[in-house]
Amino acid sequence: MGSLTARLTAGAALAALAGTTLAVVPGVASAATKVTTKDRQQAIELRDRVVSVARHQAGDRYVLGATGPGAFDCSGLVVYSYKKATGITLPRTSYLQRDHLERVSRKNRRPGDIVVVHGGGHVGIYIGHNRIVHASTPATGVKYTDLSDGYGHAINGYRRVIIPR
Repeated sequence: MGSLTARLTAGAALAALAGTTLAVVPGVASAATKVTTKDRQQAIELRDRVVSVARHQAGDRYVLGATGPGAFDCSGLVVYSYKKATGITLPRTSYLQRDHLERVSRKNRRPGDIVVVHGGGHVGIYIGHNRIVHASTPATGVKYTDLSDGYGHAINGYRRVIIPR
């Protein structure tokens, strides 16, 4: 399915099968901005799937521009995790993710939310207990980071993709 129309149709069909709706970013080819679930429980289950996919990539290499499997950059890990867990394709770069996804406060963050760091130059996936999984650097690859170890000061916000009705 190479055409934009075919990819959007396939994404909408997958969302319908999951009992969700799909929102698309205008001007960003085939990128989705949210998945709306039928209820809170389904949102929790989808977020848990995103976290599980991301966690399974721990130890993989960091390669600039990579979207997996086996190697990732920061936004590539986010795109891959959401695609595998929900079937949607998020905006590709950390800046597009920062700009086009729904903001959520630190107080209301949930596992599966996207953590925006360094002004939008870096993203990771919040996994709960003040920790993220992210594709960090070529030296460390995909790893876990505790946000209370000083890294938390660089956070610019959180973004949510999976939203219950």
